[in-house]
Amino acid sequence: MKARNVMLAVALAAAACSDALEQDTTTGLVIAVVNSGSNTLSFVSAQSFTTGPSADLTPPTGAPASLDARGGLVLVPMGTANSLRAFSFGTISGPPLIGLPTNSGATGVAIQDDSLAWVANPNLNSVTRVNYRTGDTLPQRAVGAAPVAVVLVGTRVFVVNSNAPGGTPAGPSWLTSFDCCGITTKDSIPLGGRGATSAALGADGFLYVVLAGAPGAADGKLSIVDPLTRREAAVVNGLGESPGPAVYHRSGRLLVASASEGILEVNTLTRAVTRGPGDGFKPAGDGVSALALDPRGRVYALAPGACVAPGVVHVVSAPPAYRPLATVTVGVCPRAAALVAVPLIG
Repeated sequence: MKARNVMLAVALAAAACSDALEQDTTTGLVIAVVNSGSNTLSFVSAQSFTTGPSADLTPPTGAPASLDARGGLVLVPMGTANSLRAFSFGTISGPPLIGLPTNSGATGVAIQDDSLAWVANPNLNSVTRVNYRTGDTLPQRAVGAAPVAVVLVGTRVFVVNSNAPGGTPAGPSWLTSFDCCGITTKDSIPLGGRGATSAALGADGFLYVVLAGAPGAADGKLSIVDPLTRREAAVVNGLGESPGPAVYHRSGRLLVASASEGILEVNTLTRAVTRGPGDGFKPAGDGVSALALDPRGRVYALAPGACVAPGVVHVVSAPPAYRPLATVTVGVCPRAAALVAVPLIG
């Protein structure tokens, strides 16, 4: 595992330096892409828009559809395999695979610090704290119904409870909140919609929770939560059919992935949809499953297609222009992405 990681780091570092050795904020940075169909990680250089060797996530087999990254570390929950895959570019030593509770259904993950992370167990209505350096886990902590994502704000853990076992909403979603590092009373934060799938922390300090709604109902919404008061501050309607994960862009736009609409936009200052259904940006006409950003504000839009052949990542300039820059082939069914630092060599 370590030798393969070092070889991959060399290849990607070379790709990152290939653009005339230009020294800028994208040097040594790659976008890690989880491919649920091929069970792999792809890596797209944020400087040259090329890929290095992919990383095989098997064994075990599962359905990885999310990840989190910190520096050169990538953590991938392995879904039905009830485990957490750890991938490092030689910067962190630790087990490559960490077992989670039986029937976890491991999905969302959030890295807390240089040794700890939290993983959502949707089938068990709980989260597990993991030491990814040692592989140790603490007893499960009960949260809400079908948790699917975790976000940390300071020392506070926010768990997104979809309340949608099996993917069908049973009622409104909510957040569970507690302090990461002590025994405290949990808060429950009601949300004004159904089918919560993900959350993003904005540079403005607010949590943006995507509510996908019920399948076929086209009732997607955005819940805006103040993590300090632990209250829902606003709900933005009009995101259409089953909106996907969101990223907060430095322009103040919240960009939301959509399989049917491409990229939707919400103006976080006015809290209004500025690119809604029928007006989404579809790179090369493709629907989008997830998004990532680099330090220059460029957008990496994952296009899985029909998930029967390799997907692509469309690299476009910052909004509102969305000027096409590159299209990069990745693995089958790309589902999530995050920015990762690769140690430079030479």
